[in-house]
Amino acid sequence: MKPALLVLALLGASIAHAAPDVTASNSANLQDSGSHYSGNFNLNQAAGDQTQQTNTRAIAIGTDAQATTSVRQRLDTPADPSMNATARIGGDSFTNGNGVLGVNQSAGANNQMANVLRVGISGHPQSMDDSALSQQNVALLPNSGATGAPTGSRQVVTSDQAFTGSRGVIQVNQSAGVGNRMANTLSIRVAD
Repeated sequence: MKPALLVLALLGASIAHAAPDVTASNSANLQDSGSHYSGNFNLNQAAGDQTQQTNTRAIAIGTDAQATTSVRQRLDTPADPSMNATARIGGDSFTNGNGVLGVNQSAGANNQMANVLRVGISGHPQSMDDSALSQQNVALLPNSGATGAPTGSRQVVTSDQAFTGSRGVIQVNQSAGVGNRMANTLSIRVAD
């Protein structure tokens, strides 16, 4: 074999065996964020593809007041589960705050999150309906069954100091991975 052909053959063999790591990596990180918040503070953070997040607030005050909300999220696109995903809330994030806090943090793909708060202060009593329980309406992707274990790692981390000393309504959704669906719904009705 000629020396030039031998070098080309060896070079081609080394390229074929050195396959690159195709696992995607998505990382969402909050470090020492949002401390001493006051009032209505909302944050959405996403790393990855096809993520839907919302923080919805409705307040109504009056004789016949009714606070209503409606959240509809829909995803119907496939996502590759072979990925590394990390969601982290670290340090003194969201400490010593006061008010209404909504945090959605996601790393990965096809994740849906909703934080919903309704407050109604009325002169007349109001009944609680099922709409408070169905705030998040999602369309599930068809699943043809597992074809093998997906590669990649998932990690969700929350510092033991995060959120300490905060007062009020605190709604947090945190996910790492594919196809996670989360909702926090609080409805308060007061007859005065």
